[in-house]
Amino acid sequence: MTAALQADPVSRQASRKKLLVVGNGMGSVRFLEKLIEQKRQPFQVTVLSEEPCPGYNRIQLSKLLAGSVDLPGIQLQPESWYQEQNISLLSGSEYRVSGLNLDLKKVETDSGQSFEYDHLVLATGSLPNRIPVSGADLEGVMAFRNLEDVELMLEASSNPDAQAVVIGGGLLGLECASGLARRGMKVTVVDTMPIPMARQLDEKAGKLLQGELESRGIEFRCNAMLDFYTGENGKVTGVQLKDGECLPASLVVVTAGVRPNIELIQETNLESDRGILVNDRMQTSDPSVTAIGECVQLNSDLFGLVAPVYGHAEVAVHRLLGTSGERFEPVPIPTSLKVDGVDLFSSGRFVPEEGDEEIVIDAAGTGIYRKLVIREGRLMGALLYGDASDGLWYQELMESGQDISDTRDRLIFGKRYLEG
Repeated sequence: MTAALQADPVSRQASRKKLLVVGNGMGSVRFLEKLIEQKRQPFQVTVLSEEPCPGYNRIQLSKLLAGSVDLPGIQLQPESWYQEQNISLLSGSEYRVSGLNLDLKKVETDSGQSFEYDHLVLATGSLPNRIPVSGADLEGVMAFRNLEDVELMLEASSNPDAQAVVIGGGLLGLECASGLARRGMKVTVVDTMPIPMARQLDEKAGKLLQGELESRGIEFRCNAMLDFYTGENGKVTGVQLKDGECLPASLVVVTAGVRPNIELIQETNLESDRGILVNDRMQTSDPSVTAIGECVQLNSDLFGLVAPVYGHAEVAVHRLLGTSGERFEPVPIPTSLKVDGVDLFSSGRFVPEEGDEEIVIDAAGTGIYRKLVIREGRLMGALLYGDASDGLWYQELMESGQDISDTRDRLIFGKRYLEG
């Protein structure tokens, strides 16, 4: 055999192109999984993550808070998986990437280490929005974004006299409130909207949801505006509303949405707006840099849900390996609440526009509510409360654009009824 044919695995590894991935969230892990599925992928892969453990399912943090799952149950891949796939995973605060040099093709971490790359994948995720009011820096005022946040909330809930206020009545806020209530805390949700989850629910479904959560001991202050936080000795003691009410609180969790984390690229020439600008193949303005997940912006769209993030990851892998010309195309994203015992589904346009047809089943007395929005024989939106078993079927009908004219009169009763 020639020397070239006798090259050992280490030499072959060293000759491969360096693929550096910044971030180890859900999009990053899906990217790595799809990359590994391609048996002949040509990269030596290094992942830098500032969190202390391998990537986990961030969607399940509320269940971790509630105690219905444990940490191993939400990990996406164990550390052993990275080792088995010859992926170098470097985790911890010392691997937080703080500098990026596009010309030299290298990044630098907080600890001063440098890592070179042939191709860079940015999966830096998002940052929680802060509400700039007095007292925002008090101890006990926090976001709900990662494992460290869960640990702080669990510590706070161990005090039998603890009271929590959750700012924001969206998905994350309600899941957080439910988890804290399960831990025995008195919880109040403060929201500027008239109903919880106002972006995903109509008034009827929102009132049903609010009633269910109130039956679990969660209080609501809807149509309420935050004024400032009160505190003593540097710790939060309450939430002052603009109507004059002050809610006592030893813990305040702010769930006021997120924004793309583009801090790393601010001092570079990489094009950005609200997020890192990409095309429909997840290519940035630098041909050696790909970006995926919540940090990116495609046209005017940002992405805060996991389904499109997974789509980004798959498209990026295909483009890097040249295995297909697949392009990312946004589609209606379904919403479901991760609260045990609440069955809810919302997708597409649930508020009818001019020319739309609305079909409703309102059996609120039994906890069942359904609404479909139809336009020119196509399903445009579905809202289900109390029984969401047909949600994914309705989602498929919306995504396919299938003509449902023949089944229009029976469609609202669901797939099993039509098949029966």
